[in-house]
Amino acid sequence: MDATPDFPLWAGQFARQMHRLRTTPSEALHQFETLFGPWIGSHRLAQEDQGPYSRDRRWNLRLVFWTFLWQVAQAGASCREAIRQAQALCQLQHRALPPDQNSPYCQARVKLPIERLDEIHRAVVRDSEAAVAHKDLWCGRRVQVVDASTTVAPDTRANQKAFPQQRSQRPGCGFPILRLIGFFSLATGLFTAWMTGPWQSHDLVLLQSTLAVPSAR
Repeated sequence: MDATPDFPLWAGQFARQMHRLRTTPSEALHQFETLFGPWIGSHRLAQEDQGPYSRDRRWNLRLVFWTFLWQVAQAGASCREAIRQAQALCQLQHRALPPDQNSPYCQARVKLPIERLDEIHRAVVRDSEAAVAHKDLWCGRRVQVVDASTTVAPDTRANQKAFPQQRSQRPGCGFPILRLIGFFSLATGLFTAWMTGPWQSHDLVLLQSTLAVPSAR
């Protein structure tokens, strides 16, 4: 706190912003898609040639992607709210409505192809950086801001092995803990690259590992 005397003021502003997000009515899903759709080409959400999204089901790739993105963007939005938004969108488009139950949506969400999401992310970052005018760069340079934090992962054997808990934690009483380091573009504010490791990893060690990888994820 001594090194960041302005943090208490920033924290108060952040809390007020979060309260506004939680209490202000958000855009409907169809408005959300209209707003951000131009940044994500429709071809990037085409059905897969094979696998979970090779068939055009009611929860198809495009609908799941936009519904999940809408849910993530809303502070505290439940799966039930997200499903209602998806049903309203399908009704506007005269398409068959997805089921009311949470399970089909949650299962479809888990099956989102990571490679496709990475492709979309890279394209958005690339296009946004290309749209930045030279006058908006800091001293003509593209600056990346680095930050690190920890989070928990699903309690699976693979995650427990890759991201072990603290030794003081009793077995079976906690979740795997991972450390995350991320890069933000100062010009666009976008989250551009990241890397994860065990919680014991020091931020600087992860940063050096990230810099050694041209396109860290």
